[in-house]
Amino acid sequence: MMNSMAIESVYDPLVFGVVLSFIFLLLLHWKKKNSRLPPGPPGWPIIGNVLQLGDKPHESLFGLAQKYGPLMSLRLGCKLTMVVSSPSMAKEVLKDNDQTFSSRSINMAARTFAYQGTSLVWSPYGPHWRFLRRICNAELFSPKRLDALQHLRREEVNRTIRSIFEVSMEGQSVNIGEIAFLNSLSLVGMMVCSRNLFNPGSKEVAEFKEMVWEVLKLTGTPNLSDLFPFLERFDLQGLKKGMKTLARRFDSLFDSIIEERLGEDGAGVHHEGKDFLEIMLGLRKAGTQFTLENIKAVLMDMFIAGTDTTSVTVEWAMAELLGKPAVIRKAQAELDEIVGQAKRMEESDIAKLPYLQAIVKEALRLHPAAPLIIPRRSDNSCEIGGYVVPENTQVFVNVWGIGRDPSVWKEPLEFNPERFLECNTDYRGQDFELIPFGAGRRICIGLPLAHRMVHLVLGSLLHAFNWSIPGATKDDDFVIDMSEVFGLTLQKKVPLIAVPTPRQPINLLY
Repeated sequence: MMNSMAIESVYDPLVFGVVLSFIFLLLLHWKKKNSRLPPGPPGWPIIGNVLQLGDKPHESLFGLAQKYGPLMSLRLGCKLTMVVSSPSMAKEVLKDNDQTFSSRSINMAARTFAYQGTSLVWSPYGPHWRFLRRICNAELFSPKRLDALQHLRREEVNRTIRSIFEVSMEGQSVNIGEIAFLNSLSLVGMMVCSRNLFNPGSKEVAEFKEMVWEVLKLTGTPNLSDLFPFLERFDLQGLKKGMKTLARRFDSLFDSIIEERLGEDGAGVHHEGKDFLEIMLGLRKAGTQFTLENIKAVLMDMFIAGTDTTSVTVEWAMAELLGKPAVIRKAQAELDEIVGQAKRMEESDIAKLPYLQAIVKEALRLHPAAPLIIPRRSDNSCEIGGYVVPENTQVFVNVWGIGRDPSVWKEPLEFNPERFLECNTDYRGQDFELIPFGAGRRICIGLPLAHRMVHLVLGSLLHAFNWSIPGATKDDDFVIDMSEVFGLTLQKKVPLIAVPTPRQPINLLY
């Protein structure tokens, strides 16, 4: 008995010492590990740097990067986040370490509306994502496929021009964002399922646009459930409830599209050529593990990403141009010379219109549709810029900040398309000072279509009409409200309303 007590009296301090030593080593390891993290602003206990994001995180993060550097670390609740704010750091993440950062940081909102993150946009890097990308590249976005569908884009743009002409004959103004959105929605509908989902100008179009924006806004809203996962079941901000309602509405729409097509197939109805929906349904029948839910997830990508990003880019470009009438006149002079006043612009003209291309680049520099692009996630621990980025770190690439950085661009806040006439900088993922579509494996798959559509729509608007601001009598009165509303994409807070005046022959416009 005494021997046992003696042993315990010796053993207890020994165990205590071992435990203390273990805790000390853990703290030393944690300190050493975190000492190699990129610098960043001090945060509050528990919540970290959440309050420093504000309602415009792209602006707040750009401001913080001026103090803490182009690779910055933040603590957003339980989530370690890195912020990339320079071309060199973006190159290291999106090119040099592309595979490590090819997965997504998916939040609760995206999981809810994107079928648990199984869509092309939100899937983790792996076999399923590669399968979806291969199908979309081959059947939607390959040069051959885009050329074959060129007539659809031409018809939709011509329809848009006719509708604007009818409005102009009544001396009325148009909502540029709504016009561009309807054009994109009609085109995506024709490419994906060979029909317009809604009648032009109908109440349903406005409701659908509101649904798309609500999804993008909720996806971009900082959510306590993402910062502290144990809070998700409480849904303290009501974001999950709101997103579930939107998801059901989209799901019902996609179900009706698919059921209608399956009914047509049973009735022996055939479409001219195969559209994307028919191709996806064929893959499902062929036993490729491609489920109806996978099809609806891809439809979600097409009808959200394929409509909003193009239309907001056109609206921002027109907003900048209306504040620079001299730039409009120069663009119109180029269009008149290359295309001709008695012809409509075609996609084949884009390569011959360097000033129009420069305008689009400048608009994308100042107003990238997705200011932080879709967040990446590190699948492994790696070293970036001499710092350690641990596994499962969320990564923001602030392309909005890169586009406005005075160390990268001369007079960065000035809308000056001429800057791109003096260089070969492009937005296809190789020039990291201009990456509105991202870069690397997860570069926006719709870039080839967006390139064609933004140039064709914007060029057609400038070629067919002169534009003014309601109530403005001279160039100096053309003052545009350029305030933004943050979401996964950047929207104009005040919609752009402009008055069109035909500048081409009436028979060409109508």
